[in-house]
Amino acid sequence: MVSLSDAELLRLIDHGESDRVEFKATLSGDTANAIREAICAFANDLPAYGTTGSAFIGVRDPDRAIVGVPVFAVQRNFISVTVSVA
Repeated sequence: MVSLSDAELLRLIDHGESDRVEFKATLSGDTANAIREAICAFANDLPAYGTTGSAFIGVRDPDRAIVGVPVFAVQRNFISVTVSVA
């Protein structure tokens, strides 16, 4: 697992979405499926970057605003995402 500093995380957000960075403002609607798809794309690594991907929950695209998400919502939905992907 890769550990990133706050500055590195902010730099990723500042550069915007890419094939290695995904933003989701909320965990509502079909967001869990979109996160699953992003994780699969990161794992496939078709461009052969050999690096990890990052999914940011609580960051709005396209303006890259950090809107946040309540911690309990992340915890509840994270279990759903990880169980479904595994």
